[in-house]
Amino acid sequence: MSQKGNDTDDTDRLIASALQVNGRASWEAISRVIDLPSRTVMRRGQHLIDTGCVRVSTFVDANKLLHARGVLIRLGTEIDQVAQVARGVAALPGASSVSILEGSGDIVALVLVENAEAHQMLLMQTLPAIPGLRAFEVSTVLRSYRIGLDWHAGILPAEQVDALRASAPWHAPSASSTPVVLDSVDQNLIDQLSHDGRATISVLAQEAGINAQTVRRRLDTLFGVGVLRVRTEVAPAFFGYKVEAMLWLHIRNGDIESIGNFLATHPSVRYCAALTGHAGLLVDGLFMDEEALFDFQNGVIGSLPTVEIAESRVVLKAVRRGPLYIEDVVA
Repeated sequence: MSQKGNDTDDTDRLIASALQVNGRASWEAISRVIDLPSRTVMRRGQHLIDTGCVRVSTFVDANKLLHARGVLIRLGTEIDQVAQVARGVAALPGASSVSILEGSGDIVALVLVENAEAHQMLLMQTLPAIPGLRAFEVSTVLRSYRIGLDWHAGILPAEQVDALRASAPWHAPSASSTPVVLDSVDQNLIDQLSHDGRATISVLAQEAGINAQTVRRRLDTLFGVGVLRVRTEVAPAFFGYKVEAMLWLHIRNGDIESIGNFLATHPSVRYCAALTGHAGLLVDGLFMDEEALFDFQNGVIGSLPTVEIAESRVVLKAVRRGPLYIEDVVA
């Protein structure tokens, strides 16, 4: 079925959505899947990357490599220092997501900590030393049902998504528990891909000073066990999403597992996780407008008899998503 857009914006959105699903897919592969001329896809797609509308990078999954755990931190700041504090938190080692919420200087951050010592240092030394920070509270992430890199705009039909994912091993990593040890060659490839997630095998081989076969084998291993993940960032407004919101949910005598899995399948949900603390579940969603957010709260959450919304807050500004700072992303 042809999906040729009615205008260039439609074409750009199709290409950007394809890159969200598989940021390392070749332009030729994307053109076949979305049924657009390969020269158009290459020209338009490269323009999206060159202008910063789309950014493809990779990151090391600390959960796989270091058995790290996530902590969700709510920070209260002096109102005139919220941006400064958010930037400081975003620069912390392990910072994965940082958002400024509507309200009086509230920030939410997801940070990965490698061990108990790192956890203690973060809470007892690093955070208290940040100027402008008034208070914070912490919840441990117990289980993730959906993470940000799994979200895509949902404008491609399922068969096209499946076709793009077929050549993306990071979407279905092996369940092996064998520890992964990185050497200097692995680290070189990781460093290169963190700056350009679409770097070709030949470019990676040349920069690393090794042959292409070795690069391909190393990447197959890193992607296959889930240590290395590809992440494509696109400003939500590019797809027409004008509202991002975080919802903390109380589960009354309910099954958090089934509710978490259910909410994770909703197209608006970009992150969903079970937490310790006053709310059992956190949902981060993207919505076309406030009416769509209301419909989600009233119709989707409201349909779950054991779930109550403990708090709902609109994200005023996304500061960091994964390895990428969002402040200068072109919407």
